[in-house]
Amino acid sequence: MAWPIVCYAQAPVAVPDQPVKAATSDSASSILSRVRPAVIQIKGFFGSNAAHAFHGTGFAVAPEGVFMTNYHVVAEKVLYPDKYRLEYRTADGKTGRVTVVAIDARHDLAVVRAVGHAPEPLKLEPKVPAMGSRAYSVGFPLDVGLTITEGVSNGRVEDSFDPRIHYSGAINGGMSGGPALGAAGEVIGVNVSGYIFSQLVAFLVPAEHAQALLELALKRKPVPGGLRKDVLAQLRGHAADLLGALDGTMPTQTNAGYALPARLAPFIDCKAAGDPAPDQPVQIVRIHCTAKAGLYVQQGLYGGNLFYSHYLVSTSKLDAWRFARKLTDRTAASGARGSRRHVGPFACEDRIVGLKGFDAGVLVCVRSYRKLEGLYDFTVRVSSLNGSKRGFASHLDMYGLEFEPGMRFIRRYVEAMEWKP
Repeated sequence: MAWPIVCYAQAPVAVPDQPVKAATSDSASSILSRVRPAVIQIKGFFGSNAAHAFHGTGFAVAPEGVFMTNYHVVAEKVLYPDKYRLEYRTADGKTGRVTVVAIDARHDLAVVRAVGHAPEPLKLEPKVPAMGSRAYSVGFPLDVGLTITEGVSNGRVEDSFDPRIHYSGAINGGMSGGPALGAAGEVIGVNVSGYIFSQLVAFLVPAEHAQALLELALKRKPVPGGLRKDVLAQLRGHAADLLGALDGTMPTQTNAGYALPARLAPFIDCKAAGDPAPDQPVQIVRIHCTAKAGLYVQQGLYGGNLFYSHYLVSTSKLDAWRFARKLTDRTAASGARGSRRHVGPFACEDRIVGLKGFDAGVLVCVRSYRKLEGLYDFTVRVSSLNGSKRGFASHLDMYGLEFEPGMRFIRRYVEAMEWKP
């Protein structure tokens, strides 16, 4: 069977002589063209290797080749100056040597000098743009060339320990240290990070901190070994401020008869969950809290942060011995971070202490940093000993803190616990 052919009348369509151009963002194109000469890729090399070990982005902020980038882009050079070298590459292919002038580890910033390359600097704008303002990020992502992304500035992040601007655009690996720009092309911040497993959620260091570091760098004379000393001093200052913000009466929350440390400050994020299935032999309520205050120290090592978790365990089916085994499983001293080249081994002490209304087993482990003298990691495990059908295990992990302030916080944390039958 033949299908009928149906014809439709149609007006003639004019065919253009040239292909139609794809639509572009005029603002993004204009800004990229304007800032392109001032942006460089910064590469780090281990020893005499020709292949780079890491890379990031920098942008001109002052005459005579002065650039801004992230501290984490140059951290290996700062801490191991004899092992690494830094080089720049412009968008046009020009290369040269980079030296580090000043660092601000707390705000993840560094001022560097590009030898033989001094483009016109970009203008820093300390004022954070209003939420909803158009914004752009420029850098060298994944070693694929100079790139601009377009998004929106959502203002300062609420309840953040250190100030950050939320940028709803893409910032990928390699763009760290590049400029984030407002609609007029002014630098509103410095690319710093994104959330793993999240899309278009990234953060910027506000330009006011870049301005402060730049002013310091332009006044300061180089001191042998000064940069490493600066890292240590800045990490200690950050740690002191973190524990200082948690000083005072420790708030608690009562669950299953136990009063345990709750959300200790606005910048601490806590989440709780449990197993809703009623037929499980053991019921566990999990509470996890993190300060989200950690600083990048070097590859594989972060400091100035703390995490704590509570596991409230109960049963109506297990005998006392099997329940005790289940509770003990929750008290293992695991979760420590950092390699042996960064930190020493843990030294631990385990004892039974009398708390408010009950006895508890307390394990405290401490280890020191190898290159940054006076900083320590702490691992604490607390488990209740007063119940055969219900109890808790509490974990506290702290990184990159001084010894005495860290131990004082541990005592306050443990002594805040109470049994309220």
